[in-house]
Amino acid sequence: MNPSPTDRAAGTDTVRIPKAAELVARGLRARIVGGELPEGAPLPPEGQLMGQFGVARTTVREAFRVLESEGLLEVRRGAGGGARVRAPSEAAVARYAGLVLQFQGATLADVHETRIRLEAPLAAQLARRNGDEVMVRALRAALAEEAEALVQPESLPWAEGRFHRTLVRLAGNQTVDVLSAVVNRIMARHVARFIAERGAEPATHAGHLEAHRAHQRLVELVEVGAASEAEVLWRRHLEAGTEQLMAHVSDAVLDVME
Repeated sequence: MNPSPTDRAAGTDTVRIPKAAELVARGLRARIVGGELPEGAPLPPEGQLMGQFGVARTTVREAFRVLESEGLLEVRRGAGGGARVRAPSEAAVARYAGLVLQFQGATLADVHETRIRLEAPLAAQLARRNGDEVMVRALRAALAEEAEALVQPESLPWAEGRFHRTLVRLAGNQTVDVLSAVVNRIMARHVARFIAERGAEPATHAGHLEAHRAHQRLVELVEVGAASEAEVLWRRHLEAGTEQLMAHVSDAVLDVME
C-alpha cells in the first residue's frame, strides 16, 4: 500500500496511532509529573476515569499497568487496595540506564570515567563559594556517615556514594544531579556485590580508608575556598581509584537491575 500524503510529509511510511491505554497513561503521567497528583495520593476511581477519558475499564487498568511499569504508580490489589502515585525516582532511571549500558557493552571503567568528568569541576565550583556554612555542614554530615560505615563493609559503598551525591547535589544543576545518581548507583551496586561475595579484604579496606582521607581533605579545601587545589585533589583521587577499582571488581557493567 502506498503511503498517504500525510505519511510522506512526515517522512515515514506509516503513522502510528497511540492505543487508548497509552493516551490515558499519558494524561495521568502529565498530572503526576506536573504535581497535580502528589506522591502518595490515590488516583481517581476507575469509574471516574472511564467517564473522563471515554474508555472501558480494561483500558484504564492497562494504563495503570503502563504507569506501574514506569514506577509512577503503586497498585495494591484486594480489599483496601487501589492505585497510588509514586514520584519519579532516580533509582528507576539508574536501573534502565544500567540496562542500556549493559546492552551496549559498556564497562565499569567507562562509568567511573563519567564520574570523574562530572565531579572534578564541581569540587572547584563548591570551593568558590568561600566556605558557605550550609554547604560545609552538608559535606561534613555525609563525611561523618561515611566514617561510621567504615566498620560496616556492607553499607560502606552506599555511604561513599552518598558523599559523592552530596557533592554533586550541592552544585545545584539538576541534570548533572540525575546523571550522577545513575553513575553512583551502578558503582555502589558493583562494589557492594563484590564485598558481599568476597568479604572486606584487607587491601579493599585500606583503599576505603584512603578514599575517606581524600574526602576529608576535599572538605577542608572547599571550606577554605581553595578551588584549584580542590579540583586537582578530586581528579587525582578519582583517577587513582580507577586502577584500584578495576583490580577488585569486574570491568563489565552487568546485573545492575534489581
